[in-house]
Amino acid sequence: MLRGNKPEGELRFELFTWGLVLVVGAIIYVTLHPILPGLLLFIPGLILLGSAIYQDMQPGWTTGWLTYLLAIIIVATGLAWLIDSLLGPAIRVPWLIIAAVELGALLIAKALYDPTRR
Repeated sequence: MLRGNKPEGELRFELFTWGLVLVVGAIIYVTLHPILPGLLLFIPGLILLGSAIYQDMQPGWTTGWLTYLLAIIIVATGLAWLIDSLLGPAIRVPWLIIAAVELGALLIAKALYDPTRR
């Protein structure tokens, strides 16, 4: 994201995405952080992952693997933290398992719906 020679629309979309991630993260930190600390990573990570998928499926736009990796790790860590804070020690779900499922779902979605040929 935010590198290379890109169309203006793609650059504006990336700037909007990063701004939204920061604003939503700040709002969650101020309002919900003491109650559900996992949301601080989970919701902004979902925004980043969703925007990466959307951007990669637009003709002429691309998303780097580093953005996908960052988004998957943030969402998986946030979801594992959220599950641990809601269910306690009764159920422990490692973030690596969540990341593997998330990556698998992402690969399936790209295989089924990606309009660009690589």
